[in-house]
Amino acid sequence: MGIKWKVPVLTQIVLLLFEYINVKPRFYTREQVAQALAEYLCGLSSWRVSLPHSTLLYYFRRLSYVRYVVSLSGVYAVDETKVLSVKGDYYLWIVRDVKTRAVPFFMVRSARSGVHVLVILTAMRGMEELASKYFKRVDEVIYLHDGASIYNAFTWLNVNHKRVTFGKRDYAEQGFRSVKHRLSPMDKHFPWNSNAKTIERWFATYFLFYNILYCPVYLLDKGVIINVNISNE
Repeated sequence: MGIKWKVPVLTQIVLLLFEYINVKPRFYTREQVAQALAEYLCGLSSWRVSLPHSTLLYYFRRLSYVRYVVSLSGVYAVDETKVLSVKGDYYLWIVRDVKTRAVPFFMVRSARSGVHVLVILTAMRGMEELASKYFKRVDEVIYLHDGASIYNAFTWLNVNHKRVTFGKRDYAEQGFRSVKHRLSPMDKHFPWNSNAKTIERWFATYFLFYNILYCPVYLLDKGVIINVNISNE
């Protein structure tokens, strides 16, 4: 993404989320923890923030349990990429809404196949139904992809889809570039022997902040919409 994440903005978002999920640090103030998490999200190594490494990652994981839903348009870009620097093969799948800029769904799996397309479709239908309670209902859906053979499953499942090499499908690639941009300057987020659940929890927190910064987010447990929207892309 062309816009850099800012520590003061992220700090305020962390404080807001801490209030909603009732986080009360025992040995540090909320402000200290919030600023450390904001610095970490902006690219600082987890070993260089003002909190101990394990403490930082504990609160980072706590935020992965926040339940929310985003506004959807029905025009989705889908793609997958390999998660590096871990034992075994793990792939991050991402669905990004072309119009709202949201990332409503991601998953980490140890393989890539047409079966995983079915998993995405099932999950997204649930997301659309839930989002319709708080945002505009999605009536028509189309998935944009790069034409890889695994996406033939869209045809088998009778789902509207289109191969797009550039343009709108690049919204999914932008999501990946943003993730990689955050990963590159920091220490390894995932231990070498991480499993899929460990990786998923990290990305759950990452995409929580990603969505809050780029699209309206409805916090399910609190009935509150957050709309920071720092991007005009």
